[in-house]
Amino acid sequence: MGSLIEVDDDGRVRTITLNRPDRLNALNTSVLDALAEEVRRVAEENRGIRCLVIRGAGDRAFSAGADLEEIRGLDADHAQAFIRRGHRAIGAIERSPVPVIAEVDGFALGGGFELMLACHVVIASDRSQFGLPEARIGCIPGFGGTQRLPRTVGKAAAFHLMLTGSRIDAERAWQIGLLSVPPVPTAELPREVAETAFLIASGSRTGLANLLEAARQSTSGPALEHEAALAALSIASVDGQEGITSFAERREPVFTEE
Repeated sequence: MGSLIEVDDDGRVRTITLNRPDRLNALNTSVLDALAEEVRRVAEENRGIRCLVIRGAGDRAFSAGADLEEIRGLDADHAQAFIRRGHRAIGAIERSPVPVIAEVDGFALGGGFELMLACHVVIASDRSQFGLPEARIGCIPGFGGTQRLPRTVGKAAAFHLMLTGSRIDAERAWQIGLLSVPPVPTAELPREVAETAFLIASGSRTGLANLLEAARQSTSGPALEHEAALAALSIASVDGQEGITSFAERREPVFTEE
């Protein structure tokens, strides 16, 4: 088995690739820990890197979300421990003093969508799809989506996405403010990302860090703690486990809780 993330440098730009293409780059504990550590390493140790790019391996997904095989069967305490690993990784991205670009080609769903939301710049192919499907399986977004999405696209669009669990295409994502630039054809995505990354990386590392610190909205503290607790309870609930199981079995869930 290869590394769960791959790291490549091109001058002052470092690319981190989520490397589970057979699982649509689903986020399990090992991936989240590796991602958090790599972002931390760049922030604290590698002063030569001035821009990070996060992408997904393969040709189908940025990341299809949290690995349901890992959270299936968890009680609330263990579910919350998993969610906190997600908070650690995604929070490290949002707080990074080095600008982070999400290069999205394919699915960005659930936890993968939430990871994307924490990035400072989002560039996507025109075939990409976005969504938070947790409501469809009796759960809620737990990696900060309930906080970051309304701040990004506004209350109306955010609640529609979260409550319906529906997917949107790249053009709609651009219209509501999820993308930094209009979607580009898949063949042009690497060039668009590289040009943006090198433009960012031409700036002062200190200046970039100060800009991000000044502009950063707070998504820490009580709101995220409350979201984590509710997400863990949802995963551990009868309906949550039924939703996770039904998704794995490719059938409609049968919810029984009132």
